[in-house]
Amino acid sequence: MNSEGLAAEESPIERSKILAHLYEPIADDMEQLREFLSVEFVSSEPYVHELLDHLAQFRGKQIRPACVFLAARCFGEVTSDHVRCAAVVELIHTATLVHDDLLDQADVRRRVETIHQRYGDRAAILLGDIIYARGFVISTAVEGAASLLAECTREICIGEILQVGNAGNLELTLQQYQEIIHRKTAILYGLSCKLGSMLSGATSEQVTALESFGNKMGEAFQIIDDSLDLVGDPEVVGKSLGTDLANGKLTLPLLLLRDSLEGAEREQLMQLLADCYQSEASESSRVEMATLLANHGIMQRVRGRAKDAIESALSDLRGAAPESPSRQRLEDLAEYIIQREL
Repeated sequence: MNSEGLAAEESPIERSKILAHLYEPIADDMEQLREFLSVEFVSSEPYVHELLDHLAQFRGKQIRPACVFLAARCFGEVTSDHVRCAAVVELIHTATLVHDDLLDQADVRRRVETIHQRYGDRAAILLGDIIYARGFVISTAVEGAASLLAECTREICIGEILQVGNAGNLELTLQQYQEIIHRKTAILYGLSCKLGSMLSGATSEQVTALESFGNKMGEAFQIIDDSLDLVGDPEVVGKSLGTDLANGKLTLPLLLLRDSLEGAEREQLMQLLADCYQSEASESSRVEMATLLANHGIMQRVRGRAKDAIESALSDLRGAAPESPSRQRLEDLAEYIIQREL
């Protein structure tokens, strides 16, 4: 499937068709994952069960566990260990969503009320902790996986702390931004590809290349996600937008815009960013920022950076994995990530 065939997320039906194609070689594996997770999202405690049942509605594309399975099938067969690791990867991601929504004060996730919005901050914190803990228990059943998954989670949390610590920092550098998105997002994509290939007997060089592929794909994903927060359509994206502005996060579009302006224009932008952080960013602020970004051609540059990351990722993948339907789907998946509407 070429990039034209992976056009932006036009509707839930279209997305389902795209994902059905992408996941075709791992359809049975994804079904095993769903069955495994359905057991994990059950609790004998009625209130915990209610929270987990609500959270189950957040289930999205499950790209990270799909990476585990596709990477695995590039080098061998999928085993029960792959299913366990894919489940843990998805649980870690789910827990981070619960905590991220609280940190960002987002009201909607995948067109559903966020946990903290519906049940309160304390419930959101504790539910995320429960999910993390369960994931670590599962990971101990796979030799060598627990330490990798625990270290990855630690890095994700450090990435989030770095982002929180830089809230309102209008002098954030591009290097600092890249470190944040690597730790908070990309690293879980990288580990998914690493675990999948490693558990299928890939060589150390192949495993390293697959991890690099995942890292770069994850970086591209976050770049596009950050862009959608500024210029996306909430109805299409399906979650609260404008939270980065309100929380004082300088993302790639804002960094490129800031560094392209001089004099009065730069001062105007800096004042707008400060105002958004000091008082809740409104929809009009997001529209004003989107206009500035459009007038200076920033989104074309942002998409160019995401495309460069994907091209580098594909080079890593093609140099390590032999041609196969699974490798082709990983290539298609990487292309799909940057085709979301800006």
